[in-house]
Amino acid sequence: MSEHDESRSTGVDEAGGDLDVRLLPHADRHTVIFGRLEALAAGESLVIVNDHDPKPLRYQASALWPDTFEWTYLESGPQQWRISITRAH
Repeated sequence: MSEHDESRSTGVDEAGGDLDVRLLPHADRHTVIFGRLEALAAGESLVIVNDHDPKPLRYQASALWPDTFEWTYLESGPQQWRISITRAH
């Protein structure tokens, strides 16, 4: 498997360390993101890249973990959204 193929299967942009969910199968996106969020220690961040505003993901994460994560929009479309999600505690 080439480095490019591996990036597509994991969704990780090795250059920036971002999780580019556009590279993941749609059905797997929330599961992968939630797994990454659960693994974060307090103060650690995950940057996700998507082709739309991930509001449903934010609502779902807030319902699962109230007041646990802070969301910061680094880029807000129209082609690409980059969001830094930091574990507050």
